[in-house]
Amino acid sequence: MCNNIIILWLFIILKVIVILFLPIFIIVKRKKKYINILIVINILLLLFFIICEVFSINKCVYNSNLNGIKRTKTENQITLYNELHPEEIYGNLSDGINAEKKYKTSLGKDLYYFNQNKKYMKNAYYTCNGQNIYMNSFGSSITSVSIAISTLYDNNINPVQIFNYYKEDNANLCNIKFDIGSIFSSVMKRYGALSLTNIDSSMIKNELKNGGIIIAEVSANENSKLTCDHDYIIVYNSTNDGKVMIVSPSSLDNPYVCSYSSRAYGNTIDYSKNSTISIDELNKEALNYYLIKKVS
Repeated sequence: MCNNIIILWLFIILKVIVILFLPIFIIVKRKKKYINILIVINILLLLFFIICEVFSINKCVYNSNLNGIKRTKTENQITLYNELHPEEIYGNLSDGINAEKKYKTSLGKDLYYFNQNKKYMKNAYYTCNGQNIYMNSFGSSITSVSIAISTLYDNNINPVQIFNYYKEDNANLCNIKFDIGSIFSSVMKRYGALSLTNIDSSMIKNELKNGGIIIAEVSANENSKLTCDHDYIIVYNSTNDGKVMIVSPSSLDNPYVCSYSSRAYGNTIDYSKNSTISIDELNKEALNYYLIKKVS
């Protein structure tokens, strides 16, 4: 339901009618003969919504349209996991995972784009407390680093490959954050000639002109357009009218509405409308900017 905006909005409108308009109408028209029928209908609908709430029937899944994925939230940390693992298992094999080359950097080079909702990302995992944690639920930071370094090296270094490096360097992933700095350091043990620097937004356009790739760490607010909770966005080029070009490693083909358990509840995330953005707009959701570039 959560990936079908029409159904989701109908569900919300029905709630408003049952909770607000029907009770008012019943009070105003209480002497009419048909009011008893409306009272019964209203009670039944209220019971239906209570059942939905108790059994989480109407909960949306963050950045996913997969069956068998649940969302849990503890202290603002989001964890997604599969209970229903698909029969076709790729595991953590990195062979045959190739980037899409449909974007160009400011230097005219191909951006090596990977998307964490692709099939190979849905099957790569690590195990924590007996539960398989799948990469499409946590791999935005890994995928962002993969896009950046693959583009700068002009070489396919895919997210599952980087994830395997990170697993080799960290025996227990259960209590480790998948932050940009740690992932980048793990990759640089195998490669080199790249640097990672925190920058402020005033430096973005110049660094893009110099060939750098920027990863924006974004966090949702009540007016979010880029994420429902927390994500990483690639900034790879700029436009003639002063905006920057962005792409998300967790984008979906269709727009979706943020679930009621997310910080941006009710907002629609539509990546087709967010391909370019002003720095001021980006700053409204960005927490950090990470510049990855070649070492001179």
